[in-house]
Amino acid sequence: PDTGNMELLSLFGTAEQQERWLRPLLDGKIRSAFSMTEPAVASSDATNIATRIVRDGDDYVINGRKWWSSGAMSPRCRLLIVMGVTDPAAERHRRQSMICVPAGTPGVTVRRSTGLFGYDDGPHGGHGEIRYDNVRVPVTSLLGAEGDGFRIAQERLGPGRIHHAMRAIGMAERAL
Repeated sequence: PDTGNMELLSLFGTAEQQERWLRPLLDGKIRSAFSMTEPAVASSDATNIATRIVRDGDDYVINGRKWWSSGAMSPRCRLLIVMGVTDPAAERHRRQSMICVPAGTPGVTVRRSTGLFGYDDGPHGGHGEIRYDNVRVPVTSLLGAEGDGFRIAQERLGPGRIHHAMRAIGMAERAL
């Protein structure tokens, strides 16, 4: 997930977010997770996301459950990029936002690995189920503008699919 998260931070992050998160990611000092998929909805369509991100004064409060959060199981994971609904009354593709959450924030609980058939991505940081219970972060944690989450997700997922395809092609070539 780090490559895609680095791309998001470089495109949509503030100077402060880039200094705090992008620089250490680029230097390999920390890892990150992408927390979009949810167990109760068809998350492949990002407009179905149900996790709430509610503004409360100078903070946002996050409540929801995510799974298949890539990179969450890495012991070096320090950043969670979380997608949630900030305005349920907005136009369908403008309801969502993305926010940077430090992994150790109170209310963040990494519950379990969501490995499949015994495969858990090993030391590279497998996918995790995460619960966000009244997680409070400053408004400066918002990635991009409020309501840009769907667009940012498309910016993130397109190159991610290309990276997966390139890895699969490389494995196939190596096998041949």
